[in-house]
Amino acid sequence: MNRLVAGLLVLTICLLSFGCEPPKKVAKSGGPPSPPPPPGSAPPPEATPAPAAPTPAPQSAPLPPETKVGVFAGNLDDLARGPAAEAAQRDVAQPDDPNLERVKAGKGVGQKGRSLDQYEGVYVTPAKAYFAAKERIFFEIEFKANYDRWRVLEDQAPKDFDELKSKFLDPLGLTPKLPKLPDGHKYVWDAATEQLLVERPRKVQ
Repeated sequence: MNRLVAGLLVLTICLLSFGCEPPKKVAKSGGPPSPPPPPGSAPPPEATPAPAAPTPAPQSAPLPPETKVGVFAGNLDDLARGPAAEAAQRDVAQPDDPNLERVKAGKGVGQKGRSLDQYEGVYVTPAKAYFAAKERIFFEIEFKANYDRWRVLEDQAPKDFDELKSKFLDPLGLTPKLPKLPDGHKYVWDAATEQLLVERPRKVQ
């Protein structure tokens, strides 16, 4: 009996010494935990970042009128202009008559297409460019190439346009290919520079 009482006493002391203290709470950083949502409720929506403002596209400079379809700011004379063409025109000998001028025969001197100078449009502008291209091909390619080959066999250059026509243009069949000139214009041959020119009334500036 004494042993049973002593055993119970020891067991009671052990329980009081080790198992009766309440558990200690451990503090967590960030504040107390939020209570769980009640059953059946939807989870809180997640925060979404605001969309970034679209970056405006850089504005390019407006295109010049010449790039638009059917627009050409000028006439056939403007098609013949350029740094090389202007330099060549400065070397042309001018006539004594101040009312006349001489220009190098090239694209834009022919009569065809001159009636279209004051008009522009989808159909007119390509037509003017077509006539100018034909004249350029004749003067800068066909005439020049044939004359260079013909000149190798000749001792002297033609002294005027009539001699150029009889000795060079007619035998090679180039006379019919010469672009027809407007009224008051005529072809002139410069023997000193061996250039085919066009003499015409001087334009009033």
